Amino acid sequence: MYEKVSVIGLGHVGLPAAVLFASKGLQVTGIDIDEHKVRAVNMSKCYIKEPRLDDLLREVVSNGLLTATTNGIDAVKLCDAVIIAVPTPIRNNIIDLSYLKSALEVVKQGLHKDLLIVIESTIPPKLTVDFIKPFLEESGLSVEKDFFLAHVPERIAPGRAIEELLHIPRVIGGVGPKSTRKAVELYSRVNPNLLLTDATTAEFIKLVENSFRDLNIAFANFLALVAEKIGIDVYEAIKLANTHPRVNIHKPGAGVGGPCLTKDPYMLTKVSENIFGVNLIFLARKINDYMPYHVVKIVDKALDDVGVSMRDAKIAILGVSYKGNVSDTRNSPAKVIVKELLRRNVSVVVYDPYTSESFGAERARSLKEALKGADVMLIVTDHSEFKNIDLNTIGNIMRHRIIVDGRRVFEPFDVTKKGFKYYGIGFGKAIKI
Repeated sequence: MYEKVSVIGLGHVGLPAAVLFASKGLQVTGIDIDEHKVRAVNMSKCYIKEPRLDDLLREVVSNGLLTATTNGIDAVKLCDAVIIAVPTPIRNNIIDLSYLKSALEVVKQGLHKDLLIVIESTIPPKLTVDFIKPFLEESGLSVEKDFFLAHVPERIAPGRAIEELLHIPRVIGGVGPKSTRKAVELYSRVNPNLLLTDATTAEFIKLVENSFRDLNIAFANFLALVAEKIGIDVYEAIKLANTHPRVNIHKPGAGVGGPCLTKDPYMLTKVSENIFGVNLIFLARKINDYMPYHVVKIVDKALDDVGVSMRDAKIAILGVSYKGNVSDTRNSPAKVIVKELLRRNVSVVVYDPYTSESFGAERARSLKEALKGADVMLIVTDHSEFKNIDLNTIGNIMRHRIIVDGRRVFEPFDVTKKGFKYYGIGFGKAIKI
């Protein structure tokens, strides 16, 4: 029975995992090279906005079930299981495994008999068996005999981390049957919905899931571009197409962000070289990466329609996090949009109630401050608060009543009834006021 667990990497994946295992009565040690994070955890200060995480963190720290340290080797020596949840980012389409290698070096130096090692970081298929396994066996201990090794891909979404860690099915892939059983023993302490496979399949599954979503979104974005060209509303078309029992098209938007969908497809292509169809994944990435630039083109057209040049305009951007109702700004499409507008010498003000990030633009403290004197209200993130904006009030403080909707937060007809000009992704219908 596992009682002492170490979690290496206290970010968006590792911190919720550490807190949740501790909440189930396990003695957990969080390990991170960032001293600020370590201090914050030990002081019960939550630096990630996530429902329930703040309360659970305070509870487990006060109960002595969770502590944090930068001394990973000693922590690994004293634990029964170690979970690695460090970033594996893509840089120029190349996977950066430096954080993972550093974590594995710590584990190797603290490796002891009967230790279970779980990799939650997203990695290319076969990395566990072809690299991680032999790397750890350099210690002189043998996997499946002296220690155990498994890949358990994370499946959480920001804003739902605790709920999904508890209930969403988890894929458990050991390098052998003993490792799989040991990982099941650990993860069943927090989640009964466990699906058993091997390590390579588990690695592949994570990339499949996110590549599928990226491809589907790219298809929706492609349809949006076509809809604009032929003069129809893509949201209406997709809604009707999805009434077919075997069709499920995602929604188009201002771009794809976050740590997974922008990265995992590239990992899949790494093992797909010289296989027919690999260009499909690259094409999907290009389409989704293009969408923030397309948003800027829509803004340019909207201003041109009222005779205002970019240089003379004020653009109020609502939302800079990569998805609605979260504070996470990693790879947010808003970054590209802000940078592109600033490059054109546009006056840009951003407002986001979830984060202080502005990507170099002026940051407003309130919605009214952002929209005062604005020519365009540009919605990049679909926060719930934006869906309840009083258009009559904000219309009176804007210089021009123009909405560029990158997430279909508003229904076009409702907007135009209140005297606004509406532009949006995939909205090819010209509504005249």
